Parts: sequence; structure tokens; C-alpha cells
Amino acid sequence: MSAGKLYTYPKAPRSTMVVFVAKYNKLDVEICNVFPIKVYPEKGGVGEEYLSKFHTGKVPAFETSDGFCVYESNAVAWYRECIRTCPALNSSTARKLCLTSWFRHQVAKQDPNTKLCGSNIREETTVLRWASFTNYELLPPIMAWIQPVIGRAPSSPEILARAEESCELTVRAIEKEIKDKEFLVGGTLTLADLFVVSGLARGYQYVFTKSWAEKHPIVHEYYMRIRNDKDGIFDSILGPCAIRDEPGGTYPDYDGLN
Repeated sequence: MSAGKLYTYPKAPRSTMVVFVAKYNKLDVEICNVFPIKVYPEKGGVGEEYLSKFHTGKVPAFETSDGFCVYESNAVAWYRECIRTCPALNSSTARKLCLTSWFRHQVAKQDPNTKLCGSNIREETTVLRWASFTNYELLPPIMAWIQPVIGRAPSSPEILARAEESCELTVRAIEKEIKDKEFLVGGTLTLADLFVVSGLARGYQYVFTKSWAEKHPIVHEYYMRIRNDKDGIFDSILGPCAIRDEPGGTYPDYDGLN
């Protein structure tokens, strides 16, 4: 029986890691394409039924098989710890969680020994930090650089230079943390890696070129290693990994999906 429906659109930067987790753990989840009005106005937005369940009209969003609706990709509560430390916590309170926390619970149910969320409270906290970093520090400057490149915002050499420099600050932070390490948190793949690589993937889709990669060998090597997972999960979500010669690309880039 399906655990529920995950609403997103192809290559949505804040959904990639959630879809990866679902596929990585072989969760029985139905993935449904929806197109928010700000992303693809030609499709007319998400509709009143969607808005009645997910009031911001954004993705990712999840609807469980019993009708519970949750949205926002970042972890704001830790379901397993709440249940473990307070067994009397009622389900309605426990369910006031974000999407990632719900998936965290589902992953833990399927594999109690999973390391995707970290192996201890310090690692779990660090994973949460990287999730927040991706949503609030990494993706915004990347998107600010992409917008003028693809014609969705004013562009000039000065604007592009400022946008690239803003990205540099966050990329340097990743570089300092990943240097001489295989993974961001602990000794195995975690949601921290999935969040950060999903964010970087948006940059590679439009503005992180071969020359950019040469300037950032540590981050680039890390990205390519995680991105090219042995099971091809990222490829199934984002398409084949490619590095641009020059900034550019079309938007939306849905590979013809409806």
C-alpha cells in the first residue's frame, strides 16, 4: 500500500533530496507532478484543491494515505526523538512536522539502522544544520545568479559578478567543511550530502561551468562523487550529469514532461 503522494515537479531544487530518499529506501510513494504558478505560469498554477491542502502552493508537499498534509522541505522537528523521549506525545502534535522529518520517520521504520539522518544527536543536529544551510544560504544566491542568466531578471556584468561572488561565500563554506573528508557528516552518506548536492545541482544546471569547476576542485570532486551514485538515483531524478561550457540553459527545463 502506498504511503502517500509526493507533489513536486521535475528537477525541483528543494524536492530532489526528498525524491532521492524515497528511491534510495524503496519507499512506496506516488510521485505527482504539479507546477506552481511562479514556476510555470503557462500551466495555470496548482489549482484550488491543491491550495486547500498546501496553503502556500509550493513544492515539495506530501499527503499521507490517511489524508495528513505536510509541506516545506526543511527539518524543523525531529519526529523520532520526540516519540522516543516522550512516548505519550499524541499523534496530532507529533505530526506537526516538515516533509523531511516525515520521510526521516518512514526511513527509520524501514531500516532502524539507517545512517541517513546521522548516528547520534550531534550528527543529527549537524545534518539539520546542512539542511538549513542549503535552503537558506546555498540555494538563494544560486537562484539569484541563475535568474539574470536565463532572462528572468535584469542582467549586466556588474549584476552577474555580484551574484557569482555571493555564491562564492557559500561554496567556500562547503569547501572548508568537506576538505579531506568523504562525507559532510560522519563516515557515510547522510541527508546533509543529499541536501547540499541537490542545491549544487541547480548551479550546475545553469551557471557552474567547466571553468567554475576548475576553480573549485574540492567542491567539484565532492559533488561529482555523490551525484554519480552507483545506483543512478540522481540521474533518474535530474537526468545525466553534465557540465556546461558556458552559463545558460532554458527554463523551465522539464525534459518534455507534462
